[in-house]
Amino acid sequence: MKNLVTLTIILIAFTGCDPERTIVSPKKYVTDDLEVSETQQAFLLETTATWCQYCPNGAASMLEMQSTYNVSGDSNIRVIGFASHTNDALETPVQTLFSSTFTTSGIPNFYVNNVDAGQSISGPTGAAVGSTPVVGVSHKAQDNIAGDSTIVDIKVQFFQEKKNITYYVQSYLLVTGIEAREYNIGGLTVDLNQISSVPIVTTGSGNTPTKWAVDTFGKKAGDIYTHDHIPLASASTNFNWGIKLDSINPLGKSYFAGDIFGSEYTPIQLKIHKSVQGTPIPEDVNYEVVTIIWSERFDGEPGVLFVNGFQGN
Repeated sequence: MKNLVTLTIILIAFTGCDPERTIVSPKKYVTDDLEVSETQQAFLLETTATWCQYCPNGAASMLEMQSTYNVSGDSNIRVIGFASHTNDALETPVQTLFSSTFTTSGIPNFYVNNVDAGQSISGPTGAAVGSTPVVGVSHKAQDNIAGDSTIVDIKVQFFQEKKNITYYVQSYLLVTGIEAREYNIGGLTVDLNQISSVPIVTTGSGNTPTKWAVDTFGKKAGDIYTHDHIPLASASTNFNWGIKLDSINPLGKSYFAGDIFGSEYTPIQLKIHKSVQGTPIPEDVNYEVVTIIWSERFDGEPGVLFVNGFQGN
């Protein structure tokens, strides 16, 4: 009788095995395939304006650094450039925040990572990309169904042990390719011609756009001058500089080499609204998404310090 019961169990087991059954793999989380590069990015924050007669020099310097370190076809962008406008039609609240945090006595002016470099940025940029990173970041960005917002899923990985430091993660939507000319937007005339008193640019008038007068790092003489890499908006977070990574980390402010955040169990997802009221953004422009890791300052001053970043879609 015992043998009969055992045989029955075996038969039931084999009967329940279906060789034609498809094995379903576990569904991947959106950041599973993201790789975080163990490289340090240089963050170039340029303060500029359409009314600034010398700011084409700053635009040329930005182009030079990006053409030097950002290899065509390589998704790992080493130089992240923000052109933060002040006191003109292209300024948005996020740029106002940058201007008040990274102060300058004149424009064009650059901060390279956390150093006020003025207009001499070649040396500081080279030093920045050659340094060893503490932490890196990557993301996957896509527009929502309505097309009015960009959703950014983020992965963060630490390469060194760090303790007792507050880190923030924030994503930004940059707009690139605004031709420097006059626009009629919402019945209002907005002149975005780049004013210039330097010979590398010819200032336009009305619908005749400002143009490059000489070949300049990817630009040809006669090319229309464009306003590029403008931080239009940041993600909606409780703190201007992003979400606290400490609130996601089960160990708070203790981070160890190899720690990864932004997985299925520690998700980091940010949402950026694509429109800013009153900002004249034409339809035929390109958008870029940048995610930056900031840290708290240690000198008692307000604001944050750049740690690392990632630009891509």
